Amino acid sequence: MAFWKKPFSFVLSGLSWLWNHKRISGILLTIGIAAFIFWPRPKPSIPTEKVSRKQFVQSISVSGSVVGKKTVNLTFPISGRLAYVGVKKGDTVVPGQVLATIDQQTAQKNLQASLIAYSLQRNTFDQKQSDNQNRTPQQALNDDMKRILQNNQYNLDQAVNSVELQDLAKKQAVLWTPIGGIVTRADTELAGPDAVAGSTTFTVTDPSSLAFDADVDQADIGKVSQGLPVHIVFDAYTATTLSEEVTRIDFISHTTSNGGNAFTVETPLPENTNNTYRIGMNANADIILNQKDNVLSVALSSIVDDKYVYVKTSKGFKKQNIKIGMQNDTDAEVLDGLSVNDEVALDPTQAQQQLVK
Repeated sequence: MAFWKKPFSFVLSGLSWLWNHKRISGILLTIGIAAFIFWPRPKPSIPTEKVSRKQFVQSISVSGSVVGKKTVNLTFPISGRLAYVGVKKGDTVVPGQVLATIDQQTAQKNLQASLIAYSLQRNTFDQKQSDNQNRTPQQALNDDMKRILQNNQYNLDQAVNSVELQDLAKKQAVLWTPIGGIVTRADTELAGPDAVAGSTTFTVTDPSSLAFDADVDQADIGKVSQGLPVHIVFDAYTATTLSEEVTRIDFISHTTSNGGNAFTVETPLPENTNNTYRIGMNANADIILNQKDNVLSVALSSIVDDKYVYVKTSKGFKKQNIKIGMQNDTDAEVLDGLSVNDEVALDPTQAQQQLVK
């Protein structure tokens, strides 16, 4: 007989014996089913955490972005044709540098006309003063003389004001920056007959004035104060954590994109070497409210009603009352009731099924 046929033959012999001894077969089947149902199964393994001493940090997690604290938006106060544009987006400028100018020919002509009108009015003023013995309106001999002297002064003042306005208009045709920094916006980079000043805007930002602004929900703002440490991780530099401090908290709230109320909390950034930080960069941060070293702590998920946990023993789990202190998003400080290396059930519901009686 072939080798592979031997096991098959043995199975057939066994089935034949069971068929011929049905009574015994039934008893054996009943015993097998009962053993399967009533045989004690091993207790399921329940995840635990060993109690240890470690640094405990209580914080508020926030998100925000880089903003420029020294930024100016520059526009021409008058309309006109752009005669000169001296910068483009990304250029570095210094305080007082001219960014653009409007065609000044009309402004110059208007100023010259005003100066001529002033000169004529000055001659008229001096002549009338001479005709009236250089008296002031208060020294006039009668009401007629008083009105003549007052009108003479009004006309001169009007001529002076016209010159000043035309001079101001000429100056307003030149757009210059009061701060140094980087041009972050330039609505146009070309001058010419089709380039109109109007609403053309140039924006300059001082890169040394950058800060990190984050929104803190109104429910948490009462916990935040100036001087608290802030740990910042930028999306662009995930391997680096900046440690700075809160320097300003807005007094007025604003509405966030999801409809809640929040306050802006400002944190300055370090020296911006090589423009490492740029406006609009996003980051996540933790505002450190409290920090302790060598603290016993357990996971919040293991605590029931803020007063007890289930501790693992050789026979199962026992209910243990504890006293907790500080809490953060994941853990709680244990002030009393546990010791180092105690094993605490992470899921109290499962632990209840293995309580020591």
